[in-house]
Amino acid sequence: MAMRTRRFPWLSNRSKTAPELAFEPPIFLGDKSNGEFYHQQTAAEARLRAAILRDSAQHARRLGVDRREFLASAAGMAASLWAINLASGCGGSGGGYDVPPPGSIDCDQAGGLLAGNEFILDLQTHHVEDEETWRTRHPDQNFAVVNSLAQFLTFYNCSSTGDERWKCVGPAVYLEQIFLNSDTTVAVLSGLPSPMCDDGTLCRNVNSNEGMAYWRDFFNEHAGGSQRVVQHCQVAPNDRWDLQSEMMQQVRENLGNHGWKCYPPWGPTGQGWWLDDEVISVPFIERARELGEPLICAHKGFPLAGFDHEHTDPKDVGPIAARYPDVNFVIYHSAYLSNHVEGPYDPANPGPAVDRLVQTVAQHGLKGKNVYAELGSAWALAMGNAVGAQHLIGKLLKYVGEDNVLWGSECVWFGSPQRQIEAFRRLTISTEFQERYGYPALTPERKAKIFGLNGAKLYGIDPEAKRCEIASNPLTVAKARLDGELGARRWAFQEPFGPTSRREFLALQRWRRHINRPA
Repeated sequence: MAMRTRRFPWLSNRSKTAPELAFEPPIFLGDKSNGEFYHQQTAAEARLRAAILRDSAQHARRLGVDRREFLASAAGMAASLWAINLASGCGGSGGGYDVPPPGSIDCDQAGGLLAGNEFILDLQTHHVEDEETWRTRHPDQNFAVVNSLAQFLTFYNCSSTGDERWKCVGPAVYLEQIFLNSDTTVAVLSGLPSPMCDDGTLCRNVNSNEGMAYWRDFFNEHAGGSQRVVQHCQVAPNDRWDLQSEMMQQVRENLGNHGWKCYPPWGPTGQGWWLDDEVISVPFIERARELGEPLICAHKGFPLAGFDHEHTDPKDVGPIAARYPDVNFVIYHSAYLSNHVEGPYDPANPGPAVDRLVQTVAQHGLKGKNVYAELGSAWALAMGNAVGAQHLIGKLLKYVGEDNVLWGSECVWFGSPQRQIEAFRRLTISTEFQERYGYPALTPERKAKIFGLNGAKLYGIDPEAKRCEIASNPLTVAKARLDGELGARRWAFQEPFGPTSRREFLALQRWRRHINRPA
């Protein structure tokens, strides 16, 4: 059955002066970065990309469209997942992505396979405040801070917007990509580390606590007053703790927050800290308990330049979580490392990355208790290998618990999260892996938990009430209208918004070292 081009008016009706769209698979298989790591395209990814682009000509002819329209379609996404299966040795059966061979499926069938109606709570999203609003909200601030904000954005993949590079990762793009170009229901806005300023705020941070609360309210207002965004409070307990402690109280009482985000590998002098440190961490955790928000969200894994790499290790998670059973600990990225393909966990010889988290949870008997593994960037990187993806999710389900794995996309650094959502919908864990490694089957019920039900319980959100609340709000109505008029896959040819070259990434790290000097 031939596809009609009316499915892609966003593609066929583009202005002749608009920049040429990238000719790429719908899954990122090149260099990419969230600003915390730099993932350089592997030889396997290069071969996989070439195969998807080569085979797209044959598939497009069968469906009566050109190659770009095919790659933008649901059939193109399904064909890409099939190609990942083949490249990973899954052969389209026995685990990996549950999609049929490209020659046996049309666009409507593929669209049905990739669709879903899950409650999706994305625990890791970011954006950068636009310069105009920042100036308005900080009329008395030194413009050196504004200049630093502008410089920060030059390291991101925003060439299409000329000098206004913030537009690629600013609030308008955030609203568009998270809520209009994906099936995300609720998003958590999260911050970045920076030194404490004398005024008791993170005044040099491109995502300050006051800024995140401001944009939370802005986004929710544009959603008709419904709660589509909640936000963290960024805390660095190893930097002027008296001011940090006071800031926590001010944010909690005056702005409200869902969780405390921290970066144990970060410090104002380059020295990190452990979550079970008696002097640094324990007062922080006690303060979170006192303020009635015992939810600690900690970065582990990806070591930024300038970070203390030792403290990216999650070995401290088990001891502190066992000590504080009434405090929940969300481990961002599940301690994942870039350029690493996950394999099975061997207690006698654990590997790096996720195995280290699995080990500390197992050693302290915390499965299904108060440690949670979050998938931001981990899934975005793992999804390109069908075997590694099964091991990542299988290990977390088996050792951390099916109620303790949380969805996160790390967007908008990676554009719309829809490609991540669709790939996860089709992931299965093979019977062989279930029998050999003891992984549970990745059923629709377990996927629904990971997508949002686990996070909703942790964040005190009623999924059904939330669905009713947002069913007719302005963002939902706008998404339905855009899907109908332009097509639902407007994200298909986006490139990553983060640094896409090692040069950009290293320049960003140099800037971070400069701006993160003690105030």
